[in-house]
Amino acid sequence: MTRQIATFHLGETLMGIDILMVKEINRQVNISPIPDAPPQLRGLMNLRGRVVTVIDLNVCLNRSPTGNIDAARLLILKTREDIQDFVADGQLEDMAVGEDIVGFVIDRMDDVATVEEDEILPPPPNVADIGEDLIRGVIKRGNRLIILLDVAAVLEDVMAAGK
Repeated sequence: MTRQIATFHLGETLMGIDILMVKEINRQVNISPIPDAPPQLRGLMNLRGRVVTVIDLNVCLNRSPTGNIDAARLLILKTREDIQDFVADGQLEDMAVGEDIVGFVIDRMDDVATVEEDEILPPPPNVADIGEDLIRGVIKRGNRLIILLDVAAVLEDVMAAGK
């Protein structure tokens, strides 16, 4: 099965998620902090009247928090309702994305990669320091390596940290 992967950068690391999960990329990063929240939760923002929970992927992946939040972008994810048709068609797994809108802080978007399912390889052992349980696999593209993020695992990890 052919999949399209939206790729983005966290520092020098090229990451990706299934494009069917992406609602939009937002440049406005006016975030209101949440008192006593775990470090993964950068805060909340207003997106056209809807509240978005903002997650710092760098912290989720055992890195330093994103420094210059004003230069960052938000990768806004679709909700369970938004993806239900893709799940029913078998294009996406049923994921624990929830009913609330979530945005990942990223450095910048890259491109869309078209891949076959068999091109997604298991994560190598040397990615364990960035949270191997949060990675679905890797995709080789020439001399580049795309680390495929497990969105459901990231969201579950953030929820567990908040309890």
